[in-house]
Amino acid sequence: MARVSLLLIVLSIALVAPSQGFLKDLLFGEAKSKALLEDGTTEILDHVCNFRVMPRLRSWELYFRGDVWCPGWTVIKGESLTRSRTRVVNKAVADFAQKALAQGLITQEDAQPLLE
Repeated sequence: MARVSLLLIVLSIALVAPSQGFLKDLLFGEAKSKALLEDGTTEILDHVCNFRVMPRLRSWELYFRGDVWCPGWTVIKGESLTRSRTRVVNKAVADFAQKALAQGLITQEDAQPLLE
């Protein structure tokens, strides 16, 4: 009897779920668009840059992905993936600074405060 019930549940989910993102949409729904997803601007070395924070599920754990980019200055994109909602943008800025430093866009002196 338990196997039949389990089979019915699995079939129901398979029929209802039109895509792989169904479970994420079901779990995050409206909360994702209101509380967990964020777009904004920040200033990096006197340049106005954009950032985006998006929730991600990995192995049933909530992570946050952060992206930072500076249109009009460079095509470099800083990225981060962390469990911490409050530090995700800072980590993306640090990644941006490391990439900009590697390409010679900024100096070590400029990058140091961004890497901390």
